[in-house]
Amino acid sequence: MCRNIRKSKIRFLPAILAALLLLSGCGVTKVKASYVTSGRVETKGGYTVRFTPAESRAMSNMMIANRFAHTGKTLYGSRHDELGLPYLCRMKYTAGQNGMYVRETEAIETRVDAQYLTISDSFLYYLREEMDGKTSLARLSVASGAALKPETLYDAPCDFLSIRDGRLYFTDEVHHLCSLAPDGTDKKVLLADKEIYYPYLLTADLLLYQDDADGESLHLRYLPTGFDLRIAPGRVFGFVLQGSELYFLRCEEREGEKCRLCRTDLNDFLSQFDPLAAPNAAFAFEVETSPEVMGPRFCLNGEHINASNYKSAPLSQWQSLSDDAWEVGYTAACQYVAEEFEIFYDYDKEGRIEKMLFYEPALKRPGYIELYRYS
Repeated sequence: MCRNIRKSKIRFLPAILAALLLLSGCGVTKVKASYVTSGRVETKGGYTVRFTPAESRAMSNMMIANRFAHTGKTLYGSRHDELGLPYLCRMKYTAGQNGMYVRETEAIETRVDAQYLTISDSFLYYLREEMDGKTSLARLSVASGAALKPETLYDAPCDFLSIRDGRLYFTDEVHHLCSLAPDGTDKKVLLADKEIYYPYLLTADLLLYQDDADGESLHLRYLPTGFDLRIAPGRVFGFVLQGSELYFLRCEEREGEKCRLCRTDLNDFLSQFDPLAAPNAAFAFEVETSPEVMGPRFCLNGEHINASNYKSAPLSQWQSLSDDAWEVGYTAACQYVAEEFEIFYDYDKEGRIEKMLFYEPALKRPGYIELYRYS
């Protein structure tokens, strides 16, 4: 099962087939961005957005469900018990000449699949998915000496948790965008006219998201007015901004999830972004598309990029990146990127998690350091 495609059903509208031709093949393609809805604002856009490597890593981790978070030499994330059931735990790790390994583990919650882990202001925030599928939002103090006692902030179906400017952002049971204060109060509904997936705030006003009703295409919304733009047609997944370059996957098939990696300069797009323009206006911008095929998952860490099954490339050679996950399934997949290390899952032939591995990109180690093995 591909864990970063989280919908129970995949919609593939016939009307999108023609749009897919705009991005087919490799090289540079001119794409028209359509104003899908209209709105009014006081001033024209004029936005410029550049993500630092740290901001890019945060966005990349969110797109793969943020399975881990760390502070100092403490790592928060999931292990599995003797029955293969997940539990959230706190792990103390050591890094040395022989690699990185866990020296101490403390359980926090059992039979819980913790996702979208983010540390902010001495708290660990996460989405809790129980074995019956029930979801909720929780937080836990990570202050020195604090007890491992999670606090439920939002006890209702939810997904896609992220944090910006001191507020929690997520989708609710009908996939509308909502926000909360850090203590779980002051719920606000920010986008309620459609189902959205993978929402990510680039600024306080600009939201990137996947539009389910529009063939799972990539959209940009100006939140103060609801002004909305389709900026990439087709089925788009895993969009990550590095500097001003936006990387994303366009997936061609419902079965097998065959995808190609694409790139565009978001600031070229934003320089033409005018929320005062007439509805249905359009303009062209360039999208580069890789000739290589890969599965629907990647993670970006500074100047290199990882596909699945231990395939990676320097970011400058992103068009050479490929993997066989779309064809043979996952044998390994990146779960978390940090400046100091990356975490991967190894899978057995049945697709079960077999072990979790650290990789240290700064040391350019040729192999992967085993962190622990699942029973």
